[in-house]
Amino acid sequence: MLAPASHLKPNALVDRSLLIDGLKALAAQTIVIHHLVSYGPMADAAGLAAPGMVSWFGTYGRWAVQVFLVVAGYLTAQALCGRPTVLSRPWSLMAKRYVRLIWPFGLAVTLAVMAAEIARFWTDDEMLPASAGIVQYVSHWLLLHAVLGHESLSTGVWYVAIDFQLFVLTVLLLWSSRALRWSGWAPLLIGLLTVASLVWIRTWSDWDNWAPYFYNAYGVGLLVGWLTLRQAPGLIWVKAVLLSVMVVLLWQWAVSLNGRLVVIFVTAALLWMASLPVVRDSGMMPNALQSVMGRLIHYLGCTSFALFLVHFPVSMLINAAQDRFDWRSPQDGMMAMAIAWFLSMVLADIFYRYVERYGLTLSRRIR
Repeated sequence: MLAPASHLKPNALVDRSLLIDGLKALAAQTIVIHHLVSYGPMADAAGLAAPGMVSWFGTYGRWAVQVFLVVAGYLTAQALCGRPTVLSRPWSLMAKRYVRLIWPFGLAVTLAVMAAEIARFWTDDEMLPASAGIVQYVSHWLLLHAVLGHESLSTGVWYVAIDFQLFVLTVLLLWSSRALRWSGWAPLLIGLLTVASLVWIRTWSDWDNWAPYFYNAYGVGLLVGWLTLRQAPGLIWVKAVLLSVMVVLLWQWAVSLNGRLVVIFVTAALLWMASLPVVRDSGMMPNALQSVMGRLIHYLGCTSFALFLVHFPVSMLINAAQDRFDWRSPQDGMMAMAIAWFLSMVLADIFYRYVERYGLTLSRRIR
């Protein structure tokens, strides 16, 4: 389904599709492969066929989450920063975000619970979550499952709860800074929290269910997105804070050699460079790439969240079939992985069309 890109102007298509959608698509595909090579008989068999690939994605694939966090912060800045009237109703913003997330997320969790119960007829592999209790299930719909200590009912669902926490925390910081009546307060507060997360909070493992633990990536994306708003007030403070944050980021990488920090830096640098007029208005992209490749990347970016939500239920069922019919050879593992990926893409398309987009419609009805 490539139609969603058709309403974009050519330059907008290049800017959005080839960068933001491209980053989202790449991150989603990487995380899907990471999960496919990490769980069940499929992963065991594929590990025999391509041990190098399985080892690489198993170790480094999870780093793609940093791309999602930086892009999420960037898009939040585009929507909120430099627009004081938007922040006049913070609770409405939070409600809109919650509905937009919870509608596809809750249905995806329900799908995962059903898939796990079906898969249990064929396998007792440890990849399957335990049968869901009612409190555990409801806690997922409230985005409180991790905070309350409940086992996740699908892989990666922690991210959705953290995304909502990050958005709420950012809205509260921006809203409260308005009362101080100085345009520099908001970027300063964002910068201080980002630095605190980079230097200290990201090392506190018992905080990994709370937004500040991940603000090191989200905050960098937020500041970069804010900087691209040419007419926003207080940009001089945004520039100063962003420069300071990037210095701290590079310092922390030099000290720890943590590859996740490199992913944050590279993603933020790409977003910033693409916003420069010399790049944005260059017009160097061939028309064929705009019309074909641009729409493909736009489609993959649009369906990336749906893919993230629905791929694990598919993986559970394919792994169960492997266990039931004893498809254990290396070739069986690679074939099962290819089938799981393909069916996940098909289901993501359906989910995006009929579930995720409806959640967006519901969120727009909130005033």
